[in-house]
Amino acid sequence: TAGFLTMKASDDKEKAEIFFIAYAKDGVKNLAERPVTFCFNGGPGSSSVWLHLGMLGPKRIELNEDATPMRPPGRLVENTYSLLDRTDLVFMDPVSTGFSRPAKGEDKQQFHGYDEDLRSVGEFIYTYTSRYNRWLSPKFLLGESYGTIRAAGLSGHLQDRYYLDLNGIILISTVLDFRTLDFSANNDLAYVLFLPGYAATAWYHKQLGRELQRQELEKVLVEVEEF
Repeated sequence: TAGFLTMKASDDKEKAEIFFIAYAKDGVKNLAERPVTFCFNGGPGSSSVWLHLGMLGPKRIELNEDATPMRPPGRLVENTYSLLDRTDLVFMDPVSTGFSRPAKGEDKQQFHGYDEDLRSVGEFIYTYTSRYNRWLSPKFLLGESYGTIRAAGLSGHLQDRYYLDLNGIILISTVLDFRTLDFSANNDLAYVLFLPGYAATAWYHKQLGRELQRQELEKVLVEVEEF
């Protein structure tokens, strides 16, 4: 299902239209047994196309074995890593991304900002859950990059504003603290946290020195983390 959900103010005035693409399993008699997962990318100015066609959808963009893009024209292939065998998927585009736009005459800035983003995305999730009768379904959020911050904030907002409880949150390329990836002169934390990942990657590709390369990865990481 591809479509729009209209977001309205308390006086029923139209505020924005949020675009979504949803995959839902047909023939489910008891929706309480079929989870639904709301998926969004980071940015924060990004639509959900990257998760949709790059990771989670029933088809994905074909990439080379080293994950680099192929020469045009691109093509879609079956995605054996999709989560559709486990959960319905709802890909949504926050206002000003993808096809989602403010209503005519509405200032887009009312949707831009951390709290503003939580309110509009939260309203979408509430509206979708109500319109498609998913209140009894196990509900999950799946966010990527800035979307992990959105997911963390939504967990409380949905509960406080709509009494909507989540069954779980999936965080991809997590950045809940921007210091963890800010390589600046006055911040050592990013270097500390990235080094084990770099070392593990180098071990996998057999690029470490001989003494480290011949050890098991777990032992290498202990040494790197202690360093």
